[in-house]
Amino acid sequence: MRDTVSEKRLLKSWSQVLLPALTLATFVAGLSGCATTPDSNTAESSQEEIRPELVQQFGYIRQLTDAGEFGAASLQLQQLDLPNLSPAAQAEWYLLMAEAQIAEGNTDAAASQLQQFDLLQNAASDAQQYRATLISAQILELQGDYLAAARERDFVSEVLSETQKQDNYEQLWKNLQRIPAEELQIRADKAPDTRFGAWLELAAISRDHQLTIDEQLAGVNNWRFLYPDHPAAFQLPGALSLLEDIAASRPERIALLLPLSGNLASSGKAIRDGFMAAYYDTLNKGFPAPAITLVDANLMESMDQAYAQAIQSGSQWVVGPLTKQDVQTLENRASLPLPTLALNYGNKQASPFSPLPKELFQFGLAAEDEARQIAEKAWEDGHRRALVMIPEGSWGERIYLAFEARWLALGGEIDETLPYARRAQDYNPPISQLLNVDSSQSRYRTIRSLMRQPVEFEPRRRQDADWIFLVALPEEARQIKPTLAFNFAADLPVYATSHVFSGESDVRKDRDLNGIYFCDVPWLLHDTALKQNVDDVTGGQGGFTRLYAMGADAFRLVARVQQLQAFPDSQIFGNTGALTLDESRRIRRSTDCTRFRGGKPVKLSDAGTVN
Repeated sequence: MRDTVSEKRLLKSWSQVLLPALTLATFVAGLSGCATTPDSNTAESSQEEIRPELVQQFGYIRQLTDAGEFGAASLQLQQLDLPNLSPAAQAEWYLLMAEAQIAEGNTDAAASQLQQFDLLQNAASDAQQYRATLISAQILELQGDYLAAARERDFVSEVLSETQKQDNYEQLWKNLQRIPAEELQIRADKAPDTRFGAWLELAAISRDHQLTIDEQLAGVNNWRFLYPDHPAAFQLPGALSLLEDIAASRPERIALLLPLSGNLASSGKAIRDGFMAAYYDTLNKGFPAPAITLVDANLMESMDQAYAQAIQSGSQWVVGPLTKQDVQTLENRASLPLPTLALNYGNKQASPFSPLPKELFQFGLAAEDEARQIAEKAWEDGHRRALVMIPEGSWGERIYLAFEARWLALGGEIDETLPYARRAQDYNPPISQLLNVDSSQSRYRTIRSLMRQPVEFEPRRRQDADWIFLVALPEEARQIKPTLAFNFAADLPVYATSHVFSGESDVRKDRDLNGIYFCDVPWLLHDTALKQNVDDVTGGQGGFTRLYAMGADAFRLVARVQQLQAFPDSQIFGNTGALTLDESRRIRRSTDCTRFRGGKPVKLSDAGTVN
């Protein structure tokens, strides 16, 4: 919905009727309000045109919607003689139908109903206008336009009841948390000295992954000083309300348990370097930081010995271990001596009869998280039928299963899956088969042999799929993408996991990746002072650069876990992505999506349509 529509709805009256609570009694009262004079043209008088029996029927339909009986609610509405209803009753009919359609996920149908309501605004009550604005916000949320949805909710907030107002603020905040920090700040600068602009500024502080706890707390306090009368100043939204407690309860010493020798030493040292970079960054900014005890996991005979050394050093937290085997060992214990942020994921599925130890938190760079995010991104972009290319073996299968589960849950279809051989010399035969180009050519040969004369022929690929999900390393993807184009699929969007990007920009080699969408850690896609410091010290090794980001986030997560536990729907915006905590105390990531253009990743907003 355009902003002007919302403004027309809400400027009609900000001081008369509050949005009714979603109960039958209040709903009926809202429909049957009386006018002050018989010939008044106010919204209240229009409500007299709804017959009492229709008021009751509308109330019953609303009850069906609230109870989840969306089909029954729609059926009841369809049985009414819409053209012969009064304008006020028609307005209510369109609102109820829009709400039922939203509940069923029919966004386009709901938007169509709301457009019909807008044509009847002069016959609608203030309460209906406010409901329409909330419906508009819900539609925008389903369409992924979170900024416009947040603006709608800000428009309507002052006319809601206190309970509804708080729920509305929470959803407004969730919308803003879906918008990149850079965009939030740009939008805030364009709306100075406004309530919505202040919302944007606060959200930008919350989303800035470069800020330490102390910097974020200082930013929030300064914001409250500037906007003392803002609704968020009285009650900070989401996890921001815990910042002071978190800052005060940080551990004084942490044991960092990593393999610093042996086969995994390179990975362990990369995580250590990222962890210590965040540590020194905090100190250099003049803020307190916990002391760090380094423990070489490769020299420990058991996890018990590692914990004993951590306890002896006075540590209150352990960060590590790194190997899946060690994490699985911890998963099977009833409890742990110290709170622990493991840097990998085990395989145990918690149950009431076999719970995970409450002191164990797990954090890693799981490819499964990326697969699920790609499914959501492709669905949001309007794709519905997928072709899949994954490498043969357990690694590719594990990623595929995570993708498949999420894609099918969203309602998508998988037309065909191609497990391909790693490091193949020629990807043309399997890709030609996947795209059915070989079948097209086979049909041509058959027809030509039957007709025994020249036949005009242009090979074609299959037309049923509308995108490709690709799991591939850079050297493989650089061959696969051109081969897709050779097989007439240059226009078929390709979405890949972060493995498609080496981590270091190589324009000459990566031109063959142009057009591929992928999601990767913010560390690689945004220049920051912390990343520059690490690159200066380590040389910015591409193969390990994501591990530097993981180490930096591990340092900051120790203090922030309390935040994620207290607010299950909250996020922390780190160098590896937007971090959330699931019910098994596993950290899940949502990364930044980008696209190759000119041989390098660019923001989607800047990517245009060039392949």
